[in-house]
Order: sequence, then C-alpha cells, then structure tokens
Amino acid sequence: MTSYGGYTRTNYGATGGDDGGGFFGGSQSGSQGGTKHPSEESLRPVTIKQIIDAEQAFGNDGTFRIDGVDITQVTFVGMVRQISPQTTNITYRLDDGTGVVEVKQWLDPDKQENDTNRANFQEEQYVRVWGRLKSFGNKRHVGAHVIKPVTDFNEVNYHLLEATYVHLFFTRGGGLTTGGAGGDGNAAEDDSMFVENNDGAFLRSASPKARKMYQYLNQSKSNEGTNIQTIARETGMTIQDVMAAAEELLSNGKIYTTIDDETFALLEGF
Repeated sequence: MTSYGGYTRTNYGATGGDDGGGFFGGSQSGSQGGTKHPSEESLRPVTIKQIIDAEQAFGNDGTFRIDGVDITQVTFVGMVRQISPQTTNITYRLDDGTGVVEVKQWLDPDKQENDTNRANFQEEQYVRVWGRLKSFGNKRHVGAHVIKPVTDFNEVNYHLLEATYVHLFFTRGGGLTTGGAGGDGNAAEDDSMFVENNDGAFLRSASPKARKMYQYLNQSKSNEGTNIQTIARETGMTIQDVMAAAEELLSNGKIYTTIDDETFALLEGF
C-alpha cells in the first residue's frame, strides 16, 4: 500500500469542482499562480461520516481538516439514493452506510447535448467519486471531478479498508501492528469514521454487572452458551447479580438463552 505520509497524489489531472465552476482543466487553474503544498492536492480515501465531521477553519471559505490534517480532494464509494438534474449541474445524494452527502457534477454549457451532461447512473447503484470537499451556505458537498460506476462489490470493501488504514495512520501513527494501530490495541474504540456500534452505546449506559457479564460472554464465545454458575464463578459475581445482569442484557437484546433458561450466549451482530 502507498506510503501515506502525504497519502497519495491525484493522477487524473482534473481541476473541476474547484472555484473554476467544476470544469476540467482550462485557464482557471492557470490563474491561481504559486506552488501548492503536496497535501493541498493529495487524494484522501474517506467515509461520508468523515466528510460530515470534517473541521473547517475560518468560516465557509476555510480549509477542511480530517484527523488534524488539511484535506481538499477526497474519494469515496456510496450508493446513489437520489438524482436531481439541474441547469448547471447534476446533484447526487450518496449513502455509504455511515452518512449521506450531496455530490455535484457540474455541466459544460457548451456541450448541452453531450452524454457527459446527462445523469449516467441510476438510483440504488454504487459509484466511486473523486472530488473536492466544499461548503456553500453552511451546507457541505463534494464537487465531483470524476464519478464512475462500481462494477465489483469488492471495491466497496476495499475502499473501507483503505480509508481505515489511512485514518489509523494519522490518528495512531505509521507503525501499525497486529495489536492495533500504534500497538495500543485500542483502534477498535475509535468510532470517528463509522456510525457508532449499538453495543458500544448500550455498554456506556449499562450497569457494571451487565457490562461485566457482557464482556465475559464476549470473550468466552461458546456456541452452546455458558451456564449461570460458571459465569458467577469466573466473574466473581453472586448468582443474584448474574441473574440481574442477565435480565438487563436479555431485555436489551444482547444475549439469549440456549440449552436451558440458565445458560446464556451473546447475540452477535446487533
């Protein structure tokens, strides 16, 4: 995988979506002048939640920052939820499971009859977007340089892995280890990229007894479940405490009974 000290450089040569109105190339970029720092033109794989949560300095015209790093150009994968053709652009609402964001693809007024000025995608279709993160009227959107259809669903999974890798590089350091990024083993606790896991939200509000029983069952991973006597012995709780914890976990849909009413297993995936 590419070294992400400066993540990766764009390679499609597009300058659309910038202040030039969203068109490719042309004299707009030439009038900018000066030399830009590599990070200003680097391409960052992100989730939509990261786009929504990105910090912006100096009002609507300020630079965006993700994980404390300046960001302009991003790439992400999402499903088309809505298509809104306009006179000057086509607006797509994309959903990647972590959030929803608008993507604007600007139209060339000199090519109104050209196929590139028509919506070439359908709702419920996965696409990949390359573009520039922008804000107008306190509303955030991505000005698209390129939008291409996703023809292999593996690309969706690959993108999420790549976005996770880059996120961990900047938040935990470059030395990623099997024990977790930076070797601290706490990478799974970082939820800044994705919608929060329901279990994490529940455990923060759960009683200490319920948390202890949940953590024990999560570690034991028994297909047949674990008897209440074993749970009490291994956790150091009384039978009464285990029963109270089990009632709380059952009522919240976190565990279920298996071979009898006193044997419990974790209900995974919720």
